[in-house]
Amino acid sequence: MDTQEEGINKATEELKEMECSDNTDLYGDADDLEMGDEARDSLQELNSELWDKIREEKKNQPSMFVSGWEEDETGLEPGDPDNESERFLTAAEIGDLKTLKAMFENNPSLLGVRDRDHYTPLHRAAYNNQVETLRWLLSVGADPELRTEDGWTVLHSAACWGAYQIVGLLLKHGVDVNCRSNGNLTPLHLAINSNSDIVNQITTIKYLLDTPGIDMAALNKAGETPLILARRAPPEVLDVLTSYLKRP
Repeated sequence: MDTQEEGINKATEELKEMECSDNTDLYGDADDLEMGDEARDSLQELNSELWDKIREEKKNQPSMFVSGWEEDETGLEPGDPDNESERFLTAAEIGDLKTLKAMFENNPSLLGVRDRDHYTPLHRAAYNNQVETLRWLLSVGADPELRTEDGWTVLHSAACWGAYQIVGLLLKHGVDVNCRSNGNLTPLHLAINSNSDIVNQITTIKYLLDTPGIDMAALNKAGETPLILARRAPPEVLDVLTSYLKRP
């Protein structure tokens, strides 16, 4: 039995246990059910507001963006716009291919630059959904398996932000779909926990699930499988995972 089949079997057993439990709702823990509608709505509104603030901060100061869920303990500092490496990273982030190509032609070593948290040009392009930029970076030899200080590959970043086109490109390029971060998070864990647009999130998850070798039984440091995380995600996310596990 290969790893993928073993993972699917374990996840299927987990799903059966969830469905058979008298005290468990597939779409949330028992504690969640005890929360009143008004309190739950307030919590969802608060979460939405917080996420909007994070997105706005990312938009205004992209160089200060960190991998959420595995916060960098040392924090980030604004990049120096006069620094050649920072200009190359920023060009990748905003999709300025003209600048990237010109700088790369003059100094090919810029392809391997990193910021303080070890984000590469590929990471920057991925989390900002710069598809053509990422495609070009891969074509000139950028390494998609390089990791940030928190152990995130480019696929982790793309999955976290629901950048499904980026995810598709990376998977076709042959990256490891089960790569683990320092917190044992796989791209599937991050996609399930994503706060991106629901359509982008679902499409990202489907791309990952359809990849040969996907490990549905992967545990993060908290001992959570993708299916466990899906119980706290929007219902559509859990539906995708359960449909995947139940298909012939």
